[in-house]
Amino acid sequence: MKDEIVFFIDKEKFTTDDKTQTAAQLLKLAKEDPAETTLVLKKGNDLTKFKDEDIVTIKNGMHFVVFHDGPTPVSYFGPERFVGELIELGYKPELIAASDNNKYAILRDYEVLLGKFIGRKIDLGMLATNDFPVSVTSAIHVRANPQLFEKQDTVTNVRNITDSVLGSEWRYWSINFNWKKGYSTRRLMSKINTVFQNA
Repeated sequence: MKDEIVFFIDKEKFTTDDKTQTAAQLLKLAKEDPAETTLVLKKGNDLTKFKDEDIVTIKNGMHFVVFHDGPTPVSYFGPERFVGELIELGYKPELIAASDNNKYAILRDYEVLLGKFIGRKIDLGMLATNDFPVSVTSAIHVRANPQLFEKQDTVTNVRNITDSVLGSEWRYWSINFNWKKGYSTRRLMSKINTVFQNA
């Protein structure tokens, strides 16, 4: 009897007794289309991309992420879709209304995966736009103790840190996501990972 191997794709747990599979097989296991996605191995701060035909030797505890190469079909819009897709990715979002009358998806105890803040647990807030995924706001909201960045850490053309509508313990990080209509929540989270990687 073969030993069962436990691994993760975008935080979702999978098991297999076949330790060698193609990247395309693993993407299909995660219900992703290999024609539109790329399998990426995450090891610490290092990312390794696989081509569909690459043979992947799977080991216990491996963590993979999926990069989307193109837009995903749009079936419905808004905060409910955003929250639904976050749940599908393994997150536990809270949808709250802020003082600006907009809805925000909050991820409590979100772990920073890349960059100099790797391993830090924060609360991450994102505006849930009414037409998501057609558009997203050019910002994230961060609550951390101590803060990752304060307002005085603003650097022109690099980052802009200001007050957040979510409260005095939060900081607003202005970001250009270069968003295109139809991108997925997975793509947004990938872009947020890149923000922390470059922080």
